[in-house]
Amino acid sequence: MDYKFKLGKSIYLVILFVLIIGLFLGIFNSTYILKYLPNKAVIGVKDDETSIKRLSGETLQGLNQEEYLILFNEENSSSIQLKDNIAQTLAYMKKKTKAVTLSNMPHSLAQYKNVVITFEEVSALPNIPMIEEYAAEGGNVFFAIRPEIKSSLQNLYRKLGIYEIGEFVTPNGMKLTSNVLIKQNQLTLKNGEIPENSSLSVGLDEKSTIYAESIDHIPLLWDTAYKKGKFMVFNGTMLEATENRGVITGAISLMNEDFMYPIMDMKVVYIDDFPAPIPEGKNKIIYEEYRRDTPSFYQDIWWPEMQKIAAKYDVKYTGLVIQSYNDEVTPPFKKEMYNRNTFVQYGRELLKMGGEIGIHGYNHQSLTVNAKAVEDLGYHPWKNQADMEASLNTVENYVRELFPNYEIKTYVPPSNRMDQVGVAALKNAIPSINVLSSMYIPDSVEYTTVHEFDQGEGYIHFPRITSGYEYTVQKKWAMANAVTSLGVFSHFIHPDDILDDGRSSKKKWSKLEKEYNRFMREVHRDYSWLRSTTARNAGKQLTNYLQADVYIEEKKDRLIVHIDKFSGEMHFILRTKKKIGKLESCEVQKIDENVYFVKAKKAKIELGLVE
Repeated sequence: MDYKFKLGKSIYLVILFVLIIGLFLGIFNSTYILKYLPNKAVIGVKDDETSIKRLSGETLQGLNQEEYLILFNEENSSSIQLKDNIAQTLAYMKKKTKAVTLSNMPHSLAQYKNVVITFEEVSALPNIPMIEEYAAEGGNVFFAIRPEIKSSLQNLYRKLGIYEIGEFVTPNGMKLTSNVLIKQNQLTLKNGEIPENSSLSVGLDEKSTIYAESIDHIPLLWDTAYKKGKFMVFNGTMLEATENRGVITGAISLMNEDFMYPIMDMKVVYIDDFPAPIPEGKNKIIYEEYRRDTPSFYQDIWWPEMQKIAAKYDVKYTGLVIQSYNDEVTPPFKKEMYNRNTFVQYGRELLKMGGEIGIHGYNHQSLTVNAKAVEDLGYHPWKNQADMEASLNTVENYVRELFPNYEIKTYVPPSNRMDQVGVAALKNAIPSINVLSSMYIPDSVEYTTVHEFDQGEGYIHFPRITSGYEYTVQKKWAMANAVTSLGVFSHFIHPDDILDDGRSSKKKWSKLEKEYNRFMREVHRDYSWLRSTTARNAGKQLTNYLQADVYIEEKKDRLIVHIDKFSGEMHFILRTKKKIGKLESCEVQKIDENVYFVKAKKAKIELGLVE
């Protein structure tokens, strides 16, 4: 018997339905449709307007900022560098400083909150008895570098808690025996994981409190009471480096009974080169592990994992666009055709997560006319400012074409290098940009663009502090120092770090993903109070922080804080062994032993302290 195969009506309906869905998805995912879909994160983005509250002239007349005296040796470059680093650290804490050379040492120290000594030649002090008397009467003195070996200073060394002194040594790493860095008690670094440190081999009396020591038990940071005051000693030579400012902040905080300072309080994570063209084809290491070509790996593996980490650990990404990876530095700049649908999809998903799209460049050629500045990178210098501007206009138009309602606010220089010609080109080409993010910690490269968290050249400088997917103790050290001193976590990664043996240390993504997950998990666990934000919003918050003036009155049973040019909320770190009592116009959260996070809700707050 012959049977004829017939398709039922329901089968035709299913096929028709599948075709309609496929057609719909094709249209939906087209560049034309994607870029015009409404997106709350894109349309109508504006910086929050904040009203600034000024204290009255009468109130300001009755307020004073306590002053910190920094003594330095003008003939010693290391002393000058250490002085500058401590002055900058205290400036971030809104503390008033006065730097004085040995030859201009004041005749009285009574008016100073603390005295900081930044040179090892203690015998050069014109009046050592005055330092001792200052401490005896209740003053606090911080020796920020290990002192010299001199028999004539034995009497002073006893007062510093030293009963035995040997030779200069290179200590074996460092172990924190306290929370001098917030949430980092017992953090241990081996030699090579911190800068080389020259110390004195010393024995301390039992009255001294040790806050850090080497792995071989050489005391590196301690204090000792002297009558009504206190001496704090750092037994090393590494505090002149930017990455160690948290130790300076922690030491000064621990030296004082009730110590409070404002912080910026921001967590920002940048993805450089994202969105950007993704290499076609297969990467051998990625294909062996995931059986995917490179674009599929980023879409199916890398980006979902980055989204998951953001959701788990409260991260908002700031992505920095690269339009092309060509090396052109002379116009005209081509609009090379890549998979624009993928570009738009990544951008839209980034914005939906509460993230930001900024600009890295038309290509990855650093904006400099100096050939030497990019010689080691194999880059080309630009001929002039006009060519730079043409390239910037090209990438700006590209972003505006794909995201028509989006205003660009953030720029990150490729390879963190940019000269003054590049700065001028950026200002002319894309005037909407007001946040410039390069590097905070200087490296060994002369031409790296390094900024403080400040304003200059018409920009808000919000630099990056740490980078990469790898988990290292050095990275944790830099992060913890910045959080302790500034209240800032600022980190960046590249999607293509995975494809580069140098930047990935030849580790596969399965390994790097675990290390990055661990780093972000620890940051979230230890510093959950940090405000996660984008670079554009961080710029606004930094502006509010920089313009505010803070006055702190210390009473026996309370602290009274006045904030001039108050923007609606300001955050502080408080170290005290006392219990927190009655609060006025603020919120307090304990974040570590004897360490509190304080939110000021008004321009004047009070915190009760109970013995």
